[in-house]
Amino acid sequence: MASYRYVANDIRTSLNKAFDDADIRLIQILYWIQVVANRIRVSQNEITESGLFVSTFTSVAVSTDTKGRHYFDLPAQIMDLPNEKGVVYITYNYETGCCCAGANFAQTYFQPTHVSKLRTLYMDEYTKPTTYNPYFYRIGDKFDGVDVNRIYLVGTECINVTDVEIAIRCTLDPSSVCDLDAQIPLPDERIEELMKAVLDLGRFVMMMPEERVNQGSDEANPESPPPPQVPEPIQIQEPENRE
Repeated sequence: MASYRYVANDIRTSLNKAFDDADIRLIQILYWIQVVANRIRVSQNEITESGLFVSTFTSVAVSTDTKGRHYFDLPAQIMDLPNEKGVVYITYNYETGCCCAGANFAQTYFQPTHVSKLRTLYMDEYTKPTTYNPYFYRIGDKFDGVDVNRIYLVGTECINVTDVEIAIRCTLDPSSVCDLDAQIPLPDERIEELMKAVLDLGRFVMMMPEERVNQGSDEANPESPPPPQVPEPIQIQEPENRE
């Protein structure tokens, strides 16, 4: 894998050659790298569906809101995939109400659903949420006007669930690169694609404002352009009549 320092400096050198009057900062290039890397990570996950980008959290505390609903805050931002596939699994122990005690056979997995589908689930005894057949849904925007990134648990309201174990497919935080010598979390074969996409993004950003376009001339005291040259009309001499 390539480090952030190596890739960012390489991209910065290339952009400075194309736009020698631009002030391109390293932090800006690092932001572009993270944005493009997130798109490539989603693409790579769709191709391989492997565990390359999966992170696990063995004990995530579960809280209860004022309505008695169990929830927990996601410890990291996840990929927004169909059918909540950004969450690999959520499990708890049916016998003890937590994830850290009890026999392995007692572990119960939560199934993904959507908040609009809950009413339909309760209509069928085979899909009804229960402590041994629980579901989860995600609220990723606002809850009562407050920004949240939560997972709500359905079917466990009658027991005390203290914590759960989860595995999620994480994304990168574009606003935070703590270590320049850290490796970019992408497969080696996608680094070339990353560099090309960031270079294209940088060229696009630099070409948008007209005052940043390098025209190769000093326009501090622009001279008025010369008047256009109007060609003189061509006179055609008629031949003399011969008798």
